[in-house]
Amino acid sequence: MRSPKIMVMGVGNVLLSDEGLGVRFLDELAKIPLPEDVELLEGGTAGLELVHLIQEVDFLIVVDALDAKAEPGSLFRFRPGDIQVLPEQFAVSFHQIGIIEVLTMANILGHAPQTLIFGIQPKSLAWGMDISPEIQALLPRLTELVLQEIATIQSVGTFTSTSTAQ
Repeated sequence: MRSPKIMVMGVGNVLLSDEGLGVRFLDELAKIPLPEDVELLEGGTAGLELVHLIQEVDFLIVVDALDAKAEPGSLFRFRPGDIQVLPEQFAVSFHQIGIIEVLTMANILGHAPQTLIFGIQPKSLAWGMDISPEIQALLPRLTELVLQEIATIQSVGTFTSTSTAQ
């Protein structure tokens, strides 16, 4: 049996401070030795251009800023199918073409990977290349959670079973 292909994608605009947290997270994750079947992808603010890239993997873990009208640094873990049950105040992405649209198009074209999204409530969306200290402090915990998901996928072939706000 082959190992599942896993992609961790960080998305966001690095010019808008905390909006770029997904990309900044990948910078941190890249410092850690990862299994060879794990690929890191900086999605930036790309939209439908990502479709062909995600179709090549079995599992996709996305890290992005999420506007949940929550306390800055609040961490949310959910699957795309959970979006129908999220309260109206949640905006899944700050981007014009979000990951949900990308996944929908991948599915229409024949294959969308099993997907898990980690969304973090940003503190600042002001112009700037640095993320807020409060968000930066959350990255080690986020790293633990993503590594746990990778280990679970490799051992049991699926994501861990809980969706939570942390």
